[in-house]
Amino acid sequence: MRYFIGTLTMIVLTSLGCAKKETVIQPIGEVQPIFEEVSPDTTDTSTVVFIEEPETTAVETSSIFKEVAPEEEITPEVKKASGYRVQIGAYKDQAYAEKSAEKARKVLSQKVYVEYVMPYYKVRVGNFLNRAEAAQYRKQLINSGYKKPFIVETTINVE
Repeated sequence: MRYFIGTLTMIVLTSLGCAKKETVIQPIGEVQPIFEEVSPDTTDTSTVVFIEEPETTAVETSSIFKEVAPEEEITPEVKKASGYRVQIGAYKDQAYAEKSAEKARKVLSQKVYVEYVMPYYKVRVGNFLNRAEAAQYRKQLINSGYKKPFIVETTINVE
């Protein structure tokens, strides 16, 4: 019974609260066109004269780029292979990674690389074809004062 009274009350309230919709028609006034009519082109093309310019034999080219002489020494193409490197650091900031790599280049005998592997710039050393060579170099790094260097499998440069 309670539900019946509640439902009946809702029906009565909603029917009393609804307003009638009235349609209001207001005159718009003068209708203005969106586009204007275009008058036909009256240009007289019979008096147009075409003049040919003489061909120039020397073509002058100017460039905003500075001409650079080719390098005397061409670097040979580096061969890639699967191998190992020893990682000595990882940084979110590229500047810190480059600074660490520069310090390492001054004291280490192997080549030092900065590789970006999202989200870190990783400082890695060496190009080792087998894990044993990388492990031996890792021990040298520990003896040199590097804390927790570890071996990573990656693509290396083979010279």
